Amino acid sequence: MALATPLLQKDIQNSPTDSSNLLNSPVSKGFGTHLLVEMWHAPFSSLADAESVSSILQYTVSHLQMDSMEETRVNTFQFDPYGVSATATSSVLHILMHTWPEKGYAAVDIFARNQADAFNALERIKFKLNPKDLHVMELARGQLLNMEDT
Repeated sequence: MALATPLLQKDIQNSPTDSSNLLNSPVSKGFGTHLLVEMWHAPFSSLADAESVSSILQYTVSHLQMDSMEETRVNTFQFDPYGVSATATSSVLHILMHTWPEKGYAAVDIFARNQADAFNALERIKFKLNPKDLHVMELARGQLLNMEDT
């Protein structure tokens, strides 16, 4: 993988394409926002049960559905005796959540078409889980970087 980036950038830099058009292309603007979220000290009851996590994810994605016919898929896996892995997928938002209720911890990935949708989803999850501590790392996915930026 390490060799792919320099070759791609070399090919782009040597391309006869006008560089101003490249900078305005959808690739350089990115494909969406990815939030890596750690939530600590959330209530055990919210994190332990697949039905509870499924309900939180349904609530989270419901506000982004533009078309009432759009299907959102929420899948959960219940661990024994407690803990959940879950996904919520729609055309504009993807969420992956893993919970460790005995630690009061949830790891959440949110990938959305834009920054506003990603942070709106985060706020809805935060509202339902009510963690006392939260850490968020934001990534703009699919952006074209120069070698000097890496």
